Amino acid sequence: QSRVSLLISGSLKMSVTPEEWFKSLPPVTKFYFCSALGTTIAVSLGIISHKSLYLNFDLVFRKFQVWRLFTCFIFFGEFSYGFIFQMFILARYFNMVETERYPPSAPGKTADFISFVLFCAGVMIVVAYFSRMFFFLGPAMTFMMLFVWSRQDPHRPVSLWGFAIRSWHLPYVMLVMAVLMRNSPFLNMLGIFVGNLWIFLTAAVPAVWGINLISTPQFLYTLCDGQPAPSSRGWGRGHRM
Repeated sequence: QSRVSLLISGSLKMSVTPEEWFKSLPPVTKFYFCSALGTTIAVSLGIISHKSLYLNFDLVFRKFQVWRLFTCFIFFGEFSYGFIFQMFILARYFNMVETERYPPSAPGKTADFISFVLFCAGVMIVVAYFSRMFFFLGPAMTFMMLFVWSRQDPHRPVSLWGFAIRSWHLPYVMLVMAVLMRNSPFLNMLGIFVGNLWIFLTAAVPAVWGINLISTPQFLYTLCDGQPAPSSRGWGRGHRM
C-alpha cells in the first residue's frame, strides 16, 4: 500500500497538469469543488454577499430563502490559508471516496453517491436547526467525507507531516490539532457524528439485522443513468461500506 501524504506541497508533485487533474475529478466532486470555488470568487469580487449565504432558518421559513439550505455548504470563507486547506480536503477526500466506493463508470454509483451526500447534508441541517450554532456547514461535510474515507481501509498507512499513523487515526488527530490551535472543533465533531451515523445505518444495521434502512431513490438513477437501477427494488438499493 502506498502512503497517503497530507502535505499539500507533496500532493502537488504529480506528473499531470492542473487541467488534466481537474478533468480527472469525478462528477460530484467536480461540481462541489467548482461551486465552492465559484462562490468564494463571487464573494471576493463583491458580486454576492456572504450574508445571503449563511444558514438562517428564520429567513428560510419566513422569507422562503430556501437557497440557504444549499449555499451554507458551498461557502468556505474568502481566500485564505483556511480556504485553501478546505479545498484540499474537499478535492482529495471527496475524490477518493467517490472514485473508490462509487466509481462513476459503474451503473448507479453516481446516484448512490449523490444520495449519500444528500442524506448527510440533511442530517447536518437537522442538527443545525435544533442546535442553532452552525451557519456554514461546508467544513463539516468535508470532514465527514475524510472520516468516511478513513473507515474504508482503517489500517491504511498515512503520513501526517512526517509522522506515520493509520488512516482511522487521522480524523481524531486533526480534531485534537484543531483544539490545540484554538479553533472550534464543533464542525469537525459534527462531521464525525454524521459519518458514524452513515456507517452504522449502511454497514452495521444490514450486517447485524439484515435490513437496509437507506436506499437511493429511483429518480436519481433515472437522472444520472437515464434508466432505473439494475436489479433494484422499491426505492433503490442500500449501501454498504
